[in-house]
Amino acid sequence: MYLHEPEDGSAVGNYLVDKFQTVLEDLEIPVYTDTEATELIEEDGKVVGVKAEGETADYIINAKAVVLATGGFGANEEMYCSYRPDLKGTVTTNAPGATGDGIVMAQAVGADLVDIDQIQLHPTVFQENGFLVSERLRSNGAILVNKNGQRFTNDLATRDAVSAAELEQPDCFAYIVYDSQYAEESLYQKYVTNGLTVQGDTIEDLAKELGFDDEATQNFVETVEKWNDTVNNGTPDEFERNNGLVALEEGPYFAIKIAPGIHHTMGGLKIDTKTEVIDTEGQAIPGLFAAGEVTGGVHGGNRIGGNAVADIVVYGRIAGQSALDYMNEQ
Repeated sequence: MYLHEPEDGSAVGNYLVDKFQTVLEDLEIPVYTDTEATELIEEDGKVVGVKAEGETADYIINAKAVVLATGGFGANEEMYCSYRPDLKGTVTTNAPGATGDGIVMAQAVGADLVDIDQIQLHPTVFQENGFLVSERLRSNGAILVNKNGQRFTNDLATRDAVSAAELEQPDCFAYIVYDSQYAEESLYQKYVTNGLTVQGDTIEDLAKELGFDDEATQNFVETVEKWNDTVNNGTPDEFERNNGLVALEEGPYFAIKIAPGIHHTMGGLKIDTKTEVIDTEGQAIPGLFAAGEVTGGVHGGNRIGGNAVADIVVYGRIAGQSALDYMNEQ
C-alpha cells in the first residue's frame, strides 16, 4: 500500500475513519467521545471490561472481551523519552491522543512489550507545527538540500537513513525542493495554504527567498542543474537514487524547511497471530486483544511507509474475529 491514497487526494486516515463511522452508525454501535479509558477490569485472570472517565460521568463497561486499538505513544514525550532519551524535544507528527494509554493499561494486567525503543523518525516534517510533508513529493522528483544549497543523501532512502543524514547537516535541517509540475494538485496546494512553502520564479529567486548567501546560491543552482542533467541524460545519480527521477525545470520553484519528527512507534504490546495480548510469562491474557500501533513486533525496527494502513486493517479484522471466537467459547 506504499504511496497509495484515496482518489480525491484526501488523507487516508480521514478516509478510513469516515467509512468506519458509517458502518458503526449502520450497526447502531454506541461511541463514547471525550471519554478516557483508565483501567482494564480483571476477574479470575480474565479481562472483563474497562473503566473510563467522561466529562459528565465515570463508566464501568462490562464486556466478554476487550480489543485495544489505542495507537502509539508518539505524542507523549515523557513516555518515549523513557525509552529514547535522545529524542527529547523532537517534534511529532502524531495526533495529541497518541499518548500510549493502552500500553500502560495492559502492562498493569501483566502484558509484555516488544521493540519498545524502536521509534521511527519521519525525515520531512515542518518543525513549527509537526505538519507532515508527504514522501510523494520526493517520488515526484523533489530533492533535499541543506542550508548550503547542496544535496547530501539519497532523498528516497529509508526514513531512518534520510533522517540520520539530515541530522548531520548544518543546524540539523534541510529543504525539500520541487517545481510547478504538480503544484495544482490538492496535496501540493495544502502546503501552500498552510503556509509551509517558500516560492521563487527561478532557482536564484528561491535561493534569495531562503536567505542563501552567494556561495550557497551558486551551490544551489549547480545542484539543481546537476540533478536535471542526471535525469535527462540517464546517468547514475551521485547518491544512488534510482526512483522518482524527474527533472526540476518548470518554475516557479518551491521549498519547504523540514527536519526529522517522531512519526511512528514500532514498539508496543506483544501479541500472537490471533492478536491475543501476551503476558510477561509468555501466555495469552484471556479476553484481551490488541491491534494497530498499540502493538509491537509487527514492523520491526523501521516501518515502511504505508504499511501501517495494512497493519490496522488486517490486524483490526483479525482482532475482531478473534474476540468474537473467544466470546463464543465462554
